[in-house]
Amino acid sequence: MTAAEVLRRAISDAARALAHRMYERDQLPEDERPDPYAFALDYLNAQVGHGWRPTNAQKNSWTSAPPRDHTETYNRGAALARRLLNRESATDDDTDKGSYHDAGPV
Repeated sequence: MTAAEVLRRAISDAARALAHRMYERDQLPEDERPDPYAFALDYLNAQVGHGWRPTNAQKNSWTSAPPRDHTETYNRGAALARRLLNRESATDDDTDKGSYHDAGPV
């Protein structure tokens, strides 16, 4: 299981546990329901008991790389495509189609 899958599963489990606790709380008469802060504190203490620890925010290794400038890659791919189109149009017997040049079709 990858780190991303482990994280998704842990989040899903925590959400299910919280939803269950909220459902149980909502079944109580309104005057018997715990204070929202006490309810949240109890839930977080339970999560700590299951191994959750607050940490400094860190980028996960499975997230995508930051956006970069891909102009060079784009230009290289466009040049390869133009070369292929020029090669194919040079071997074409149909002269009505015209030929491709660096600026595109004529």
